[in-house]
Amino acid sequence: MKRVVEAFHVAKGSEKAVGLVQVVLVIAVVVGTISITKLLRIAGDSGPGFSAEQSGLVVDVIAPHETSHRPTVQVTGEVTARASVAISPQVAGRVVRVSDRLEPGALLSAGDILFEIDARDFELALERAEADVASAKADLLQTEASAENFTKDWYRVFPDKPAPTLVAKEPQVQALRARLKAAEANAAQARLNLERARYRAVFPARVVASSIERGQLVNAGGQYGSLYATDSLRVTAGIDPKDLARLGLEAGDAVRIASETNPTDSFMATVAQIGSVLDSRTRLQDIVVGLPEETKLVPGTFVTVSLNGPEYAGIYRLPIRALATSNTVWTVKAGKLESTPVDIVDTDHDHVYVRRFEVAEGVVVTEVPTSFTSRPVTIRARLEAGGKS
Repeated sequence: MKRVVEAFHVAKGSEKAVGLVQVVLVIAVVVGTISITKLLRIAGDSGPGFSAEQSGLVVDVIAPHETSHRPTVQVTGEVTARASVAISPQVAGRVVRVSDRLEPGALLSAGDILFEIDARDFELALERAEADVASAKADLLQTEASAENFTKDWYRVFPDKPAPTLVAKEPQVQALRARLKAAEANAAQARLNLERARYRAVFPARVVASSIERGQLVNAGGQYGSLYATDSLRVTAGIDPKDLARLGLEAGDAVRIASETNPTDSFMATVAQIGSVLDSRTRLQDIVVGLPEETKLVPGTFVTVSLNGPEYAGIYRLPIRALATSNTVWTVKAGKLESTPVDIVDTDHDHVYVRRFEVAEGVVVTEVPTSFTSRPVTIRARLEAGGKS
């Protein structure tokens, strides 16, 4: 029993010792954390660039030169035709001749015959129609002559009374005149059908596809290929509405087009239209550029469209790192930092173009925290606008 009591007292003493060690460790951790925090604050206040008295901030500045600038935006567009026109005959028949130029990619002139349909049926129809015209004319002349004789006989018997319409054969004459008019219309239609047996290009065009061959029986209104007008080619490109407003682009403005397959081969074109809606997916607004008829570009080609805005005078060209915020820069005035708002007219990958403003002792190009307003600074180097000291 005595041994049990002694073991109990020993265990109780060990538990007290462990608890004491744990308390000491907690106190040590707290004291260490406080010490490290104070050291970090001291190091932060005396870090690189300034001292605890805020008097050692060192910066580089530039003195920009006034110049002019024309904003430019490049967008990618695709060449398209205004519409694809189906090769569709207006009369039915069997094809007896196909032009060698009716091949994909071939250029056509207005009036070129692409294929011919057997015209014999149309020639016979024209002969019948012309015969009907001749018959109607003869019947009309005969009836008019007979009516004239009847009218003369009437006036010999009844000189004071007008001849009745039946005596003058007015209904017969009117009917024959209508018959003649219908016969002439039928003849004109037969003549038109005969002309349509030769399918012609009605405008300068380029063939996209064709499925016409000699001996083929074609139907009126059937589609046997397609082509597009060479003067209907255009470039459709999407542009950010903000860029569009910044450039002030309007229909009639000149732009430069360069093919992505041959960027050195560029040419000038004209904006034909500005889109009226934004794309629901890209949120871009379309611009349509008309292409000259002699262009070698074909639908589906991707091109780069260079758009120019108005030329601005009184512009400073600053390195992009000079921006402190989206619309301010740091300047040095009377040896202190000053936040200066700027009016940005354009940006590119490396530079920002702003309207003229008061530069004072220079524009800071060293990275400075935004909370350092009015701190004293030391100018380490005065750089040229190009970046050299």
